[in-house]
Amino acid sequence: MRTHIYPIPRKKYMILSNFGTIHTGLEPMNFQLCLYNMALHMAGLPLLLFLQGKSREEKNFWKARLGLGKRNLHKDASLNLWFHAASVGEVTGAIPTLLGVRKRFPEARIFLSVATPQGFRFAQTQLPPSVTVIPFPLDFPWVLQKTLEEIKPALYVGLEGEFWPNLLHTLQNKNVPAVLLNGRLSQRSARRYARFRQLLRPLASHFSTLAMLTEEDRQNLLKLGIPNRSTRVLGSSKHDALTQRVDWTRLPFWKGLLNLEQSSPVVVGGSLRRLECIHLLEVFESLKKESPQAVGIFAPRHMKEIAPMSRWLEERHIPHHLLSDLQKGLTHRSRSIVLVDQIGILFELYGTGDLIFCGGTLEPIGGHNILEPAAWSKAVFYGPHLQKVQHEHNMLHSLKGSFVVTDPEDLLRVWRHWSQDLAGLQEHGHKARKALEKLAGVTDRHLEIIEAALKKTSSMRAQ
Repeated sequence: MRTHIYPIPRKKYMILSNFGTIHTGLEPMNFQLCLYNMALHMAGLPLLLFLQGKSREEKNFWKARLGLGKRNLHKDASLNLWFHAASVGEVTGAIPTLLGVRKRFPEARIFLSVATPQGFRFAQTQLPPSVTVIPFPLDFPWVLQKTLEEIKPALYVGLEGEFWPNLLHTLQNKNVPAVLLNGRLSQRSARRYARFRQLLRPLASHFSTLAMLTEEDRQNLLKLGIPNRSTRVLGSSKHDALTQRVDWTRLPFWKGLLNLEQSSPVVVGGSLRRLECIHLLEVFESLKKESPQAVGIFAPRHMKEIAPMSRWLEERHIPHHLLSDLQKGLTHRSRSIVLVDQIGILFELYGTGDLIFCGGTLEPIGGHNILEPAAWSKAVFYGPHLQKVQHEHNMLHSLKGSFVVTDPEDLLRVWRHWSQDLAGLQEHGHKARKALEKLAGVTDRHLEIIEAALKKTSSMRAQ
């Protein structure tokens, strides 16, 4: 691949004179893009050092993101489409649209890039072989050039809210149209992007359509100077994915494996972050004093938290199981606590629960997947930090399908109450399901956007 060298302007930007030139693989670019690429290249060495501590599987994933190694992705197809979803949550939202595209465009070859190892594994287990899942190329120009040459996409479809400067610049140069679906842009992210307004505005304007989750997301986007005509508010296909993923036939399997009895309240703590991992164990142990038959199922967001959770329990002589041991048949569930040491099964485990807490909300993370329990007609409990899920919270709370707690003590208080009235809590679970259904129905509109973009591109190329 030919590498171009572009000098940094010296008269106006003397502070950079010692750096000489930037190796970018791109056409001449504006000054902010030069600075961005210089910082990106300087980050390369720490990234290589970062890889040294990773497992072989993760090393291969990150090497692929760096464009290392050979792969033959392009096969003869009349239509190649490139979708990108950052991680597990974005992949979940992409699934209904991907399956809809597969049905509407059976001749298409579909690629889905994913930016995290967890999301990559999740996508491979949730999507049919007809969708090729690949690691998302890092935003280095030569990596992107290689990926575009391999995929040769007729359309790029971004999910949620990642604006990578070199990616957008390369798409522009290659005349590859782009659309954004399930778009999110918080005020915090908007302030961060605003520092690079002159760089991002012309690049983000390459999206012919930006379909945002809420009006607030759209307004935050407009503040960056994105044309109003290209934006719209549609909601998220992630909500369609949740209604489609519910499989009631799976519940007998999990209830049998976990030895759950009808009379025992089941606590599920999902996507737990930081101190939530320990706080939920503390809450459960206190709750057991009044409900000794209760069973607790706890799933941290990141598997690295399993070890400290186990250690905390062992130090207090509290017996527990790892879910993987139960699945392997190494033992039967006889202890009250089960730690979920696997990715991709939390959604089904929510279906077994009565008292359900969604993490990333007592810690200032912003929330994770608070509608997943609602898909199973379960009421949802969560903390006050809801920046990432405010839209979903508003709908749940307006229909009385959720409960906001201020801290672990408050969670224990409300769980003590509802553990004595699970039938009453189930009424709120039905309301949670209605909230989810009100948010569904977005996938068909996404397919219309994709079809319109492809028709426009086909028309322009025919002229």
